Amino acid sequence: MKKWLISSCILLFSNALFAEEFNQFEIGKQKAKVCMTCHGVDGIATIDPYPNLRGQRASYLISALKDYKSRERTSGLAILMQQQADALTDQDMKDIAHYYSTLGSESHSKTE
Repeated sequence: MKKWLISSCILLFSNALFAEEFNQFEIGKQKAKVCMTCHGVDGIATIDPYPNLRGQRASYLISALKDYKSRERTSGLAILMQQQADALTDQDMKDIAHYYSTLGSESHSKTE
């Protein structure tokens, strides 16, 4: 009985985590619509100067977006990203970063 209870709790917990993960992925996908113009629908840039975001670490993406917003990144096409980052909240940045960091991973390959 005790093993069954533990197994049931683990299953419920893992299902809840998966649902939360899936929801954040979908929320991030919606928030990333404007990003897709330059960084591609699949996270692979459509134009050479723009970086690929697919599979990039979430912490790096969040840091980069914050740096654009605070004007710490100024080279290249930074002015375009500064304008985009200005419109984002911290939660938006987390959601978008989560989306791109998990894009193409096994857990989300069926949802793409």
